[in-house]
Amino acid sequence: MSKLTLVGAPFSTFSRTLRMAFDYLGIHYDFEITMPHTDLAYKYNLFGRLPSLIHSNRVLFETACIRDYVDAVFDPRLTPTDLETRLKMHQMISVLSDYVFHQVIFGVAKRREKYENEQVPEETIVERLEKATQTAGKIIGAFDTMCSPEGPFLCGKELTWADYFVYPPMADLYALPEAKFFQEKGPRLYKWFKVFEKRQEAIDTFEDTVADIRNKKRSSL
Repeated sequence: MSKLTLVGAPFSTFSRTLRMAFDYLGIHYDFEITMPHTDLAYKYNLFGRLPSLIHSNRVLFETACIRDYVDAVFDPRLTPTDLETRLKMHQMISVLSDYVFHQVIFGVAKRREKYENEQVPEETIVERLEKATQTAGKIIGAFDTMCSPEGPFLCGKELTWADYFVYPPMADLYALPEAKFFQEKGPRLYKWFKVFEKRQEAIDTFEDTVADIRNKKRSSL
């Protein structure tokens, strides 16, 4: 098999999605670390985003595209053969990539990070984020109803790509001061998260994620 290289960053949630999936599937790869919008990022992605995948002479970007390629070329185990489970998986990934990222990650997490870097007082941050946090809570609550009540995975008894797409942004979200609020809004989602975080591929890819960086900052205070 030709050499496989993943171009990404530890803090990139979609990079982590692929890293965890590769670890689980036993796919060997090189991890070339770069920041978004660097020369290296633009070399493999027209928009300078992360991650990108290089396999032989083929260059791929957009995680959904890479996922399909992994299924077709390496191992399809993470995509269910059962139609209902497969539809549920695609639906969860789509909702995550749209509503959750736009309203929760960009609406709350990224804005909080920006304010903290600007050294805005915590009371002011909470006030500025109040409306966005309430909106994000509704999104998490709705997303929670999509999670399988039986588990142990998001789509039921079968581990799918949905688990690997959803876990990284949730790990970062639960590292925020607003964590308890989101845990209460999505109890089923949080229960799944607490089980999934013990998986080896989650542990092995934790270092230098946003959650790890926030934890280290708290420990140093």
